[in-house]
Amino acid sequence: MKVLFSIFLILILSGCSFGGFKPAPPYYHWRLHNADALFPESDPNVLTKYVGRRKKDMSDCGMDFVTGESDNPEVNLCLESKGWYLEGGPVCEERTMWNRPACIQWRKKHSKPDAKPWG
Repeated sequence: MKVLFSIFLILILSGCSFGGFKPAPPYYHWRLHNADALFPESDPNVLTKYVGRRKKDMSDCGMDFVTGESDNPEVNLCLESKGWYLEGGPVCEERTMWNRPACIQWRKKHSKPDAKPWG
């Protein structure tokens, strides 16, 4: 019994010592560009309306609204066209999306010539 407890304790301590899993940095979270105007704090249902808008827009674009993430550049660009943005910058200028064909086309039209990937 002492051996089992010792092994269990070692596993717990070693599992806690590696730092755990960290959430994505805040610049990877979607924000609505005019959320303050659309959803004023004085409205008692502000959170319900905001989450409803987020759910509708993300579902319309084919994104899972619970995680708020997609690896598909077309889905992310659709969400940007509805007024949502990532705090770090345009999704097609993000490091993991930089070389995707849809993002290369998007950057030709919308990015500055000296744009660098972020993230």
